[in-house]
Amino acid sequence: QEQADPAIPETVVTGRPNLFPRNPLDPNAVLTINRSTSLSKYSGSSVSVVSGEELSREGRGSLADALRGRLGIDVVRSGGAGAATSLFLRGANSAHTKVLLDGMPLNDPSNASRSFDFANLTTENIERVEILRGPQSVLYGSDAIGGVVNIITKRGNGDPTLTYKAAGGSFGTSVQSLTQSAGDDRHYYSIAGSFVDTHNVSQANSRFGNTESDDFYSANLSARIGWITENEWNIDYVLRYNSSRAEIDDWNFGDPNPVDNLIRANVGRSFANRILFERSTMDGRLDHRFTMGLTDYDREDTDTPWDSFYRGQTRLAEYQADYTVNDFNLLTIGAGYQHEEASSESNPLAAQTIASVFAQDQISFSEQLHAGIGFRHDDHSAAGKADTYRMNLAYHLNESGDMIHAALGTGFRAPALAENLFAFGNPNLAPEESRGWEVGITRYLNEKMIVLDATYFRNDFRNLIVWDPSAGLWGMLNNVGHAQSSGVELTADWQLSKQTKLRAMYTFTNAIDLDSGLELARRPRNKVNVTLRHNLEDSRTSVGLRYLLVGSRRDGGNSLAPYTLLDVFADRQLDDHWSAFLRFENVLDTQYEEVFGYGTRGFGVYAGLTYTR
Repeated sequence: QEQADPAIPETVVTGRPNLFPRNPLDPNAVLTINRSTSLSKYSGSSVSVVSGEELSREGRGSLADALRGRLGIDVVRSGGAGAATSLFLRGANSAHTKVLLDGMPLNDPSNASRSFDFANLTTENIERVEILRGPQSVLYGSDAIGGVVNIITKRGNGDPTLTYKAAGGSFGTSVQSLTQSAGDDRHYYSIAGSFVDTHNVSQANSRFGNTESDDFYSANLSARIGWITENEWNIDYVLRYNSSRAEIDDWNFGDPNPVDNLIRANVGRSFANRILFERSTMDGRLDHRFTMGLTDYDREDTDTPWDSFYRGQTRLAEYQADYTVNDFNLLTIGAGYQHEEASSESNPLAAQTIASVFAQDQISFSEQLHAGIGFRHDDHSAAGKADTYRMNLAYHLNESGDMIHAALGTGFRAPALAENLFAFGNPNLAPEESRGWEVGITRYLNEKMIVLDATYFRNDFRNLIVWDPSAGLWGMLNNVGHAQSSGVELTADWQLSKQTKLRAMYTFTNAIDLDSGLELARRPRNKVNVTLRHNLEDSRTSVGLRYLLVGSRRDGGNSLAPYTLLDVFADRQLDDHWSAFLRFENVLDTQYEEVFGYGTRGFGVYAGLTYTR
């Protein structure tokens, strides 16, 4: 498992979930594994944590760029900034990744497959990102086949703090953000706004003669506000808003390559919010959580005279109870109801719902052996019923912390509205299904200065929704697809000295369409990510580099060449109020494609200043 750093004093995983996790959240504590605060070392599930501090140090404005090359993750963008951006987990489809904002689903019901587009998601006001790999439908329901990405918003902490950041660089890039935050034992808030403007590369690859600059603009608002009432209810509200315009290019059906379009653009607006009511009873042994949330998407493809629009909305209501049976046993039960609807210029409003119940039990049998088991039942208004389960096991081999971890589970994805209820959809579609398992070992060496992990995983997918030319008069979507992904994830964290740390990650993924025998599109077999960071003796300056190697992969009938990216970055605390960062991106000026025919950025230089008071 990819480790968070630095290490912290341990706490008991099965104790009462902390209503207010310390801010910043303990690096070794995670929220996503069990839908409550727990330590990853007591779970057999594979999880990675990217801290807000790490996002800030590297100065990356796009969350997709920050996650690129992480363990088990493949990020694919169809061009430059603002272009459609997909995330694949362990070789699963991008629609098999469930994306959450503080537990609220962000997947877009107006999208053809209900996948989430990472194009406009910035790193502002993010406390941490947790990536949970493997099927997770027991706790998170539909779409969590490949895994879960949970984006956790910052809480305010301490005296009122105002932070202003201005950055810019190559390709006419300009970024500005303003954040205000504060917090005490009973109240907190963090509110951030940002603007991104860039004169992009051509979305269509310049090697085909496309030279037009496709510009991108984005405005963002993020907030988290919370308080404890007099009767000890914890109320926590989160919102995230985005408005963007990204110029895009066309496909010429007489030519297999995308071509410049001087007027076409994607114009979008998205809004997500959720409110949580939380209270502890029975002397702290029983915690109640009531959650309500709404996401709203409004997208337009402006390509006069063929303009089109897509609108989607998701509404969610959930209840969860965490009951501490004793010091070694935590029982979680819950129920939820989700309504999604969507429409487009050629499809009237369509809607579907899903009702669910779930339960999970976490047990520590001894100081060495920890296990969890869970079950879930979902009832979909159009696709019928789905039952899933998950088990995980963590066994500690010695006092050093060496452990064997394993997990087995199932997942499902209900059909998207475009697949079953829109025109040309099939109303008789059933859910897609998966079964996955993993086993691995973690070792701590040299007084925990070196942490090694090796994990083998396998996922089998069935009833995949694909086009079936033999069905009906002209063919239709059907549950006839089968696929399999398997592979190995290796990580090494090495504290070379007090000031220097090396992190290396390697992922081998064999993702195959079992019906055609071909590799699944855009999933490389081999991926290497190495990050080296050094803090100078003055403790005010740090420098680092990131090396990323992505192997060859298939895209339609084309083979995309392997590529190497090298980034160098530095940050310095200038005084009590001012800090600066500098980043050299794609230092080798590598020419590469993530999607066949679409351009990517070459060498770029970016710098910024941050003022805090």
